[in-house]
Amino acid sequence: MANINDLIIGISQTLEREFPNINIYKEETEEGFKKPYFFIKVLNSTQKKEFNNRYKKSVSFDIHYFSDKEDINSDCLNIADKLYELLEYVSVESSLYRATNMKHEVIDGALYFFLQFNYKIIKQVEEELKMQTLHGEVLTKND
Repeated sequence: MANINDLIIGISQTLEREFPNINIYKEETEEGFKKPYFFIKVLNSTQKKEFNNRYKKSVSFDIHYFSDKEDINSDCLNIADKLYELLEYVSVESSLYRATNMKHEVIDGALYFFLQFNYKIIKQVEEELKMQTLHGEVLTKND
């Protein structure tokens, strides 16, 4: 069962395999970032209770890409095309999580790639004693 940090790690590992020469950041820093780079940002997360101890969780991400090339728009569009394919399934702890609601925008020379993961979780709860054992004896009629 994945948590948000596990998904970030899965996304980061996928990006590192395909783009080994591009820096990947998960935290904002005061010093700024060295281009080209990806920045993985969690937009929001929701969790809704379903039946019993089952929950539906949704986590939305925005992956920013900043190019160092002269033809920035073309580079951003090429990266976006690759991200649709690469991030459709993300491996987390030997399980695959499927991304949904993927879309992108190029704004002011930066790519903003949005995706969401929806999955079920089961919370482990202590076993409640729901029913006690009834002890009794069977009487038979002997004639």
